[in-house]
Amino acid sequence: MLKFKYGARNPLDAGAAEPIASRASRLNLFFQGKPPFMTQQQMSPLSREGILDALFVLFEECSQPALMKIKHVSNFVRKYSDTIAELQELQPSAKDFEVRSLVGCGHFAEVQVVREKATGDIHAMKVMKKKALLAQEQVSFFEEERNILSRSTSPWIPQLQYAFQDKNHLYLVMEYQPGGDLLSLLNRYEDQLDENLIQFYLAELILAVHSVHQMGYVHRDIKPENILIDRTGHIKLVDFGSAAKMNSNKMVNARLPIGTPDYMAPEVLTVMNADGKGTYGLDCDWWSVGVIAYEMIYGRSPFAEGTSARTFNNIMNFQRFLKFPDDPKVSSDFLDLIQSLLCGQKERLKFEGLCCHPFFSKIDWNNIRNSPPPFVPTLKSDDDTSNFDEPEKNSWVSSSPCQLSPSGFSGEELPFVGFSYSKALGILGRSESVVSGLDSPAKTSSMEKKLLIKSKELQDSQDKCHKMEQEMTRLHRRVS
Repeated sequence: MLKFKYGARNPLDAGAAEPIASRASRLNLFFQGKPPFMTQQQMSPLSREGILDALFVLFEECSQPALMKIKHVSNFVRKYSDTIAELQELQPSAKDFEVRSLVGCGHFAEVQVVREKATGDIHAMKVMKKKALLAQEQVSFFEEERNILSRSTSPWIPQLQYAFQDKNHLYLVMEYQPGGDLLSLLNRYEDQLDENLIQFYLAELILAVHSVHQMGYVHRDIKPENILIDRTGHIKLVDFGSAAKMNSNKMVNARLPIGTPDYMAPEVLTVMNADGKGTYGLDCDWWSVGVIAYEMIYGRSPFAEGTSARTFNNIMNFQRFLKFPDDPKVSSDFLDLIQSLLCGQKERLKFEGLCCHPFFSKIDWNNIRNSPPPFVPTLKSDDDTSNFDEPEKNSWVSSSPCQLSPSGFSGEELPFVGFSYSKALGILGRSESVVSGLDSPAKTSSMEKKLLIKSKELQDSQDKCHKMEQEMTRLHRRVS
């Protein structure tokens, strides 16, 4: 028999029966993905969106010809077909968006700039092939990416607006960052930045990486292409498709090395010799920051050499292969910073040490987002992509038709239950959480309505303020 994991710590479970009204309140929290006694990092996937995902999968599986031969199954499908169709129509879908351009393309996904047809709002939409994700489940972590984006409140991570799916694809719709990425910025400065610029971007990157660690995750693919620049010139960290959740010891269990070869830490590569039982911690991300620091001043990666095998060998023997050219001249503080990151795992600087490092002595860590960035993108429109380099077209892993079992049940959609998300629905859920803490449902029905209306008005006002700030930024740039 299945035992319920959540709620067992409630003292009422061991004594007198819990009132139905109280249980209903806890049930409502479950539907919002916020069971009691759980931290932000322990959030349950059992949200309203998750329940709908499960319902759609159940209906789709029951609609298979082999199962429709069963009387009760066919009755179920006929009974709820209209309701399911209406619910699906209310869900976000690809037809709600017009694709304007392509800004990124990889083996598992591509990133499009899209316009929401009903509102005209511009977003970035990441599109992933389900078959490719399932075929490469050891190196592609769509669930972690969705969870980080949907739960983050960090200014260093783009806000997720919607996550939805169809038969073949997963979609993540988030804030569009029109300033390009750090790689395109390096190209703009001919692959070399001066130390003042490096100081600014590294400081923001350190805060961004730390915000991911605070959520309980290791990013594992920190590289210039995953560091975007927003319309105001500050950075956003993206692409959490390689991220892993840390265990209680703040370690990650891994069977394969994950990430981009040039930026992998030595401890990440050692999992190849660990018989599928390799572990490492968040220090691997700080190694990647060190590689980026080196690349920003010298214009090349410190360990890259032709093939992945040679690059891996250089990384594993970093004491021998880490070289510092005479040109350009580098300050002793910056040289020490790089050496304190591209070193053994135990000696490597962590967040606190980085914040205190002399190279960042001029950085006001608490107010860096209020300081003027060295580069503010010039934009002709909200969907301007001129700051991005032309993406290279990669062929996605090919997908094959779903292979049904003799019973007609495939189960291939089950891994994607709980993926869907809507920011607007989360705001509504928070309003209901406030209402659920009031005394009597009968007495508070009118108050509940007022709360929901005020919550919606507040969100609308916040959205308007955000758009006004963006417009002010554009006007200031035109004047200057």
